[in-house]
Formats: sequence, C-alpha cells, structure tokens
Amino acid sequence: MMTPPLVQEPFKHLPRISEEQFVFIVCQHGTEVSLKTRLLAPTGPFRLAFSRPGLLTLKLIAQENPQNPPQLPEHWLIRQCGHGLGQVRGDRAETLVSEALAMAGTNWDAVHVYHRDSQLPGLKGFEPGGTALTDEIGRLFANHWHSSPVSADGENNTESLGAKLPLINQPCESGHQVLDIVLIETNQWLVGHHTARSRHSCWPGGVYPVGPPSEMVSRAYLKIAEGVAWSGLPLSAGDEIVELGSAPGGACQRLLDLGLKVTGVDPAEMDPLLLAHERFEHWRNKTSAVRRKQFSKFRWLACDANVAPTYTLEMVEDIVQYPTSRFEGLMLTLKLSSYDLVDQMPAFVERIKSWGFSRVEVRQLAVNRRECFVVAQRPVGWKRPGRSLAMLQSARANAEKRRMRTAKKRQAEE
Repeated sequence: MMTPPLVQEPFKHLPRISEEQFVFIVCQHGTEVSLKTRLLAPTGPFRLAFSRPGLLTLKLIAQENPQNPPQLPEHWLIRQCGHGLGQVRGDRAETLVSEALAMAGTNWDAVHVYHRDSQLPGLKGFEPGGTALTDEIGRLFANHWHSSPVSADGENNTESLGAKLPLINQPCESGHQVLDIVLIETNQWLVGHHTARSRHSCWPGGVYPVGPPSEMVSRAYLKIAEGVAWSGLPLSAGDEIVELGSAPGGACQRLLDLGLKVTGVDPAEMDPLLLAHERFEHWRNKTSAVRRKQFSKFRWLACDANVAPTYTLEMVEDIVQYPTSRFEGLMLTLKLSSYDLVDQMPAFVERIKSWGFSRVEVRQLAVNRRECFVVAQRPVGWKRPGRSLAMLQSARANAEKRRMRTAKKRQAEE
C-alpha cells in the first residue's frame, strides 16, 4: 500500500486557546463528575462539549477580553490536558492518520497515541499505557515522515523528505510541541495538542512508561515507580527509606530496584523475594507499636495504608514530628473512599506543610485507583531546631496523646 503524502502546510504558529475554542482533558475513569463540578462554574469560561469515561472536552465561551484568554484548566485529577482540534472517524486506521495530519499538520516534536481509560486501573485487565494498537497507529504516523515504512532496525530515513521525524509514543522533553491522538474508540479519535512543561506532560497520555519486573509482587510497584518519577525527589542509591503498611511489598520491591535501603513496617507477611534481599529489613509490627526514635535513621518515608486520609496523616504526623526524626521527604497515598474528599485536599496539604515541608504536591497517578499520591519535601539544608529537655518531654507527651486519639477513633468506628 502506498504511503499517503505528507501534509504540506503545518502550523507555523500554534493557535491560542481563544482561537481554537476547545480543550481536552484526560482523567481517570470515574472522576469526570468531580472535574465537571470544579471546572464548569456558571460564571467560568468553559462549557461542556463532549464527554466519555476518562475524557472531557470543554468549549470556551465568548470572552470580554480576547487579548487575555483563559489558561488551560489545572487540577490534580487531570492526567493530561491540551487544545482540542477535532475528531476523526472511520474503519481504516491509515485513513484516520491521514485525516488527523490534514487537520493538525506535521510540525510536531512528538506524537503521542493513547487510549482513554476504559476501566479503573487494574480492573478487568486494564492498565493505562501503550498497547499493541497504539504501537501500530504510531508506526502509521511514523510512515508519514518516511518515503517508506520504518525499517526493522529502527533506522529513520528522512533525508528524502527533508523533515524531522518526531518522537513517536516516547517521552519527550520540556518545551516540545506534542500532537495528541486520544483513542475514544478504535474507530473514533480525538485530535489535539499540548506543550510539554511538567514531567507528566512529557509522557504519552501522562502515563509513566515503567516496565514491571517479570515477578512483580503487587501493583504497588507501579504506583511508587510513577510517584517517584513524577515527584522528582532526589532519592539516591544507599538512602534509607521506611514504608508504613508495606505488605506484601510491591513498593519496597521498586525502591530496592532503585538501590535504596528499605525497611518495611507491617504485621503481615512480606513476599519471600524481599525477605531474601540484603538491603531489605522487615519490622513485623504495627506502626503504632514501633518506638518513634527508631525512625531517626531514615531520610525518606512512604506510606500506602488502606485507611482514611485523616488516619494516614495522624500516623505520619506522629512520626515526622517526633524530636529525633530527620525526614527530608514523604510519599503518601491517600485513599478516596468518596470524591467528596477532594474538597478537603487543600486542608490536608496545609497540615503537611505545618510539619516543616515547604513543597507539598498532589496528583492522581495514572496507575492509582480511587486514591491520590502526595509528595512532600523539606527545603535543602533543613535542620530540625534544637530542643530543650522540657520541649522533648512535651513533644513525647503530645505524641502519646495523638496515638490515644487515633486508637479511640478506630475503636469507635469498629
């Protein structure tokens, strides 16, 4: 089959949002209602145009000041966001590729092809990220920058066209202009684009391309892998990290792969793969039963406990606020039993900042389910202020009071 010709008139200047009038939002399956509530204010600049599970498109209404158009919406529930150009439909992928490029042009640094979420991650075999279909469509796009299809050895022959081959379904660099192809269905695609600025906006569909090991202990491996990559925390080989609620050990497995010394705290059993690892230690106990001064050797703390966010924060606060703690950063998973908890997130963030963490950021990772990932980091060179004996005794007494309050709340709920 002959390769369709290149489009000859690419965008010379990317349109402004006021000129395009549409934006697209990719999110987790099930968060659409929550995002609509927060983005479609009666006096706001957007109105709902089209939606499917995992995908929203919004239309910009007329503005009084077109010289100062609104920015793309931002929220930690949004996985990827950009300008929408339109949709293409049909039964032949080759035709849809040609129509998409006729609509968008070819002057792109990267082309990202990805599905909207069809399920919650980990359910019915669904995991966000590349598939055989997105790989095949990516190859069809690559053919438009070649006089012949991509060779088996991956060599890119663009000399005959004098064009630069964009990155196809690969992470790009900050500042790159990305053509987004969102597969609404196999025969219906949304065509859009965005400028890569944040780490996650450089990944196809906002999904971190981690390759799980052949023997993955649990999906927690994927969560901590994406969380570490997104957060950019300066974890170094040999660093000491403790994970609360670690069993069976998926997150610990990934942290060990990164070269860290890992301690898991959990009364349940850990996977034998971890127990045999020389850089892993298991404290088989409840977190509440571990003496707080034992945490003084750790630089980092991770927690993915299956409890309400307030319980997670109380447990972590009790540890990081103890006088001998020296944590530089936290990685916390907060469970969202209801998306009404989204409204409480600003208060959660302020609470964590009150512990001395200047940077606190939230994101619903692509591999999260009904939960979110919170990263906290203290300033470079931070040191806990010195304390007198009286202050130390007061801190210990307050820690004991917090433990008692937490225990009473759990007893009442049980």
